[in-house]
Amino acid sequence: MVKQSIEEIPVLKHIMKFISARKLRYDIVFSFMILFIIESIITFSFTYRSNHIVSLAFAKQTMGLHSQNILTQTKSYLDDVQKVVTVCSTLVDTQQKDGVYDDKIRSCLLEFLKLYPHFSNVFVGCANGNYIGVERRTSTARYITQADKPLPDNITFLVQAQNRLSTPISENWGYYNKEGEKVGEEKNEVFNFDPRTRPWFSMSEQKGGLVWTDVYEFSGSSSLCITAAVPMYGTSEGGIIKLSGVVGVDLLLDSLTEFMRAQKISENGLAFIVSKSGQMVATPFSTAPHETQATGARALISISEIPNKQINLAFQKYKEKPEEGKSIAFHFGGQQYLASFEKISEENNIDWSIGIVVPQSDFSKTVDDMQTSEMLIIILVAIIATLVTFYLSKRISSPIIAIAQETQRLKDFYQTEPLDIKSNIAEIQMMLDAISAMRASLQSFGKFVPKVLVRRLMQKGTEVKLGGKTCEVTMFFSDIQGFTTISETMVAEKLVLHLSDYLNELSAIIVECNGTIDKYIGDAIMAFWNAPNADRNHVFNACHAALLCQKRLDELNRKWELEKKPPLITRIGLHSAEVIVGNIGSDEKINYTLMGDNVNLGSRLEGANKVYHTSILASFNVYKAVNERFLFRPLDVVAVKGKKEGVKIYELVGQMSGDSRVLPTKEEVELCERFSHGFNLYLEHRWGEAIKQFEGLKEDFPQDYPSEMYLQRCLAFKENPPRKNWDGIFVMTTK
Repeated sequence: MVKQSIEEIPVLKHIMKFISARKLRYDIVFSFMILFIIESIITFSFTYRSNHIVSLAFAKQTMGLHSQNILTQTKSYLDDVQKVVTVCSTLVDTQQKDGVYDDKIRSCLLEFLKLYPHFSNVFVGCANGNYIGVERRTSTARYITQADKPLPDNITFLVQAQNRLSTPISENWGYYNKEGEKVGEEKNEVFNFDPRTRPWFSMSEQKGGLVWTDVYEFSGSSSLCITAAVPMYGTSEGGIIKLSGVVGVDLLLDSLTEFMRAQKISENGLAFIVSKSGQMVATPFSTAPHETQATGARALISISEIPNKQINLAFQKYKEKPEEGKSIAFHFGGQQYLASFEKISEENNIDWSIGIVVPQSDFSKTVDDMQTSEMLIIILVAIIATLVTFYLSKRISSPIIAIAQETQRLKDFYQTEPLDIKSNIAEIQMMLDAISAMRASLQSFGKFVPKVLVRRLMQKGTEVKLGGKTCEVTMFFSDIQGFTTISETMVAEKLVLHLSDYLNELSAIIVECNGTIDKYIGDAIMAFWNAPNADRNHVFNACHAALLCQKRLDELNRKWELEKKPPLITRIGLHSAEVIVGNIGSDEKINYTLMGDNVNLGSRLEGANKVYHTSILASFNVYKAVNERFLFRPLDVVAVKGKKEGVKIYELVGQMSGDSRVLPTKEEVELCERFSHGFNLYLEHRWGEAIKQFEGLKEDFPQDYPSEMYLQRCLAFKENPPRKNWDGIFVMTTK
């Protein structure tokens, strides 16, 4: 019906005829243009996105570098203060009779103030009221006794020394130049300063260590500062330690504000320091906004009151999700902004954070300009490419049509004639040669392989992919004792045959017990249970397989000795735990195997047999799962090489019921019971009883090495007992 309707419309009829029977040259041109447009869109979108990702990464990196720089500088300021007050507290003798303002202390405080230009005052206040402080001269400084007379320009430092032990109380002010030389002094007869009433003194006394005060207006100036103080202690005549004084440093916030202004993060980026409560400690503005309190003193302004609302919005985002403080993005005023916050410290009342707010356009403007240029280039290339494609399509179309016709004939394999076409285009000539070769190959191939099989081989298959999952498995590790020595005594061909017999026998037992052989590592075997097929009895099957392997090896070793072949003594380690199981490797080679720390533990258990002269060692997980069905004896609590935590290990002796080949003897049952009792006495530090138990075992079972080993341990611990909280862990130093 639809087709009939199209036939009745002339324009649509011509379009459909062109589409259904179009020439190859037009198809090439149109296909090229469509692909070019799609490729251009994808490329443009990808580069646009990639460039923006790069610009965003660059923005975050730049912000991070500036944040670290500001953080380092700010911490340096604070660390300098802490170092100075700490050093001063060790130099000052607050109990000297003349007070604390002798020349040595004054010179020391002056040197600190010269060394650290961002300090405004370094001082010492004593518990008896004495005080000495060296402060940096402010621009509005006046004489103490003449408040209307400014200080001369050559005065850089002011030294205040107060002695409350004298009668009457005295206070002297000294004026010093930048070299630390005294250029004047005066005596203050009217004063009301007592260091013991200051916040830094009381806070330091209460805490008993370094403290930071709140921000306050510095005396004699309009600047804000913060004080760090450390208490000093002395011994009274009665030998009682008590507070003798406090050392402090005043730090002006102006230096931090100047540093913020110097930060050029981007064209419109802003850096600042804000407290946890939202007070602006240091701002990037030319005039730092401060709030005037009811008392007339100045204080920090709230971040919500500053004109730049994007800063306040960034801080609110940070408070909502502080864990994302280093990567905050938000919109404001039609722009996208990036922000980051880095805590300086939360110790000693310093709850400041460094904030950076930057418009994202500062970093993406160059990218946008590049994208415009790229679009113009794409349009120009499209025009040129279309013209070139029209020319090439004519040269390509004729031989391609012939090739298409030839490939159509190849579907019946045998009845094709040689293709008599030549082309000056190398690629097309290669296609013609390939068609001819394929025709000959198919004709030859058809003589050996039926066509049905050829079609089947061409069917789509499923590719094995990398991947894994967490699964509880029981691992089996075996190794031959002294195999290196054995290999040195045998001819290579005989050694390979001998080892092949060994591996065949053990592998057959493992497979019969539902095990999966992972790999052969020389003479070692790694196997596991419960993957890839689920096995509810994987621990039981692994233990059963280990016992059968040892039983079969006993038979084989007797046979090999008769054949003049060296016996192969094997050690086995068993461990059950969760590991990663799956296809692990590379694109070139994949191996279905295990990964995880528990795999290493299983391997270490095999090697631990050397220490105890045993054949099969199992972990506590294995023991816990099947101890009612198998005979175990506890051997030790060990920390295998590379581990600190102790792991209880057991020797697997036999299977309590079922397969008669691996049932334990009465002697083995008795040995395990008596050894377990002795081992418990050992762990309980009951050395005498344990020695008696192991001596009896040594007498009845002289070939049992663990009994001899524990007898020697108990004798040693009886002479030199371990610490009271000793948990019995034996640290292994070999694999």
